[in-house]
Amino acid sequence: MKIRNILTRELEKTEKNIGILQDEIDELPKGSLVKVKAKENVYLYLKHRENDRVKSVYIGRDTDVESIKLASDIKKRMKLQKSLDELKKERDLMIKMLKVK
Repeated sequence: MKIRNILTRELEKTEKNIGILQDEIDELPKGSLVKVKAKENVYLYLKHRENDRVKSVYIGRDTDVESIKLASDIKKRMKLQKSLDELKKERDLMIKMLKVK
């Protein structure tokens, strides 16, 4: 019975962490940055899906502060998404273990 209690507490912690990570991910920009070179300048566009269409939004030159911050936010989102996927796998495993009698 003690193992079941420990597993149940860990499942609750994991569910809480999944919610926290999901909230953080939802606040960060979706999509990926695409660099377009025109003559000697490099411009950035944010591409993401809306419904069934791919939207492209002009961000600015690749040296702009906003562009650098956006690139950092997108990398952060990717790392958080990877962590979220791992947590979901752990949660699924814990649920399976709890169902076993």
